[in-house]
Amino acid sequence: MAVAAELRPRLAMYAIALRRKLAILLTGDFDPYPPPPAGISLSPYERDRAEAEAAPCALSWANSGGDVRAWQDAARAKLAGLAGWRRQGALPARSRSGFASAEAGPPEAIVRDELAPARHGLNHVRSYLRVRASADVPVHVLWHPAQRWPAPAMICLQGTNAGAHLGWGEARMPPDPVKIAAGLDFALQAAARGFVALCIEQRCFGERRERVLAPRSADPCVDAVMHALLLGRTLIGDSAGDVSAVIDWVDAGGPGLDLDRARIYALGHSWGGTVALYAAALDTRIAGVIASGCVGPIRDTVAARRAPSGQNVIPGLLDWLELADVLALCAPRPLLAVSGRADHIFPFNGAERAVAAALPVYRALDAARRLRALALPGGHRFAPEAIWPAFESLIADG
Repeated sequence: MAVAAELRPRLAMYAIALRRKLAILLTGDFDPYPPPPAGISLSPYERDRAEAEAAPCALSWANSGGDVRAWQDAARAKLAGLAGWRRQGALPARSRSGFASAEAGPPEAIVRDELAPARHGLNHVRSYLRVRASADVPVHVLWHPAQRWPAPAMICLQGTNAGAHLGWGEARMPPDPVKIAAGLDFALQAAARGFVALCIEQRCFGERRERVLAPRSADPCVDAVMHALLLGRTLIGDSAGDVSAVIDWVDAGGPGLDLDRARIYALGHSWGGTVALYAAALDTRIAGVIASGCVGPIRDTVAARRAPSGQNVIPGLLDWLELADVLALCAPRPLLAVSGRADHIFPFNGAERAVAAALPVYRALDAARRLRALALPGGHRFAPEAIWPAFESLIADG
């Protein structure tokens, strides 16, 4: 009898587990709780959604008006503070005590080596930049042997995938050949069009994936996101800060090439597009940006879906700005916002609305021709055959 009594709780547990598995198999969910009474809201998302809809976006251009340049200065400073964006030697960095302390000087290349030529015979140099203490960034520089100088540069940013190596068409992980064939070899494309490609290994991916923390979360970003939040930073701010650090390195002559400082552009797809966009909004040295698969009102995208990684989140952003304002901070520089009409993450109709909302700022700076929303057929993808001619027309017009 004692043994049977001990078994009963375990058998009950197995029975519930079986019901749960069957329910998930048949319906996709298991919910053993009673439905809430009429008018009762219990889901966390219900409150968050309501507050997102009512968020004031108090510093948005739509609520501000006035002098565009003054608005950009104020909005850019607010965005930098919320994101925790820090540029060495330019903006104060928050010390552990909470007081401002300057981080001096451009990054240094701790390691620099020439690699075997990339596909199509491109020159290929790799550098590891010491951006700040305990933070090094791999940067791969690729250019055509017949490059004309001084040359424009294109910063190439991959999304949530295996790493920067996709940019020069190298496969290291099983899905890589498919992704390369789908157009993610940004560096090869840029070099073929006369740019020097600067491929930055993004935080949390490729060589910069988490290797020290143990155990670590399955998602590649969530641990870095949460730890950054404890220190008043965000993954968006950190990643955009890495882009700015690379530009500091270029300004200091680090690559050893004759680059045209007035023609440093940035491109990315998905998460890479997000970083390119925010970097351009925060750092005016970026002369233009291709933001692919990442543009849409925050209320309708990031705030309206699951967030397994948190990588797109800037705390408090909707209190002050919407994504259209981030686009407007790029004015009057060329900006191409690209989305597939059937993109399940950032559909084109959202990109189109965000661009329309940013257009008044571009128009006020006599630059309406430099802002464009480009629709692609299909879903979440990068389409070189459509994107490059569209962007080249924007920068030619500028």
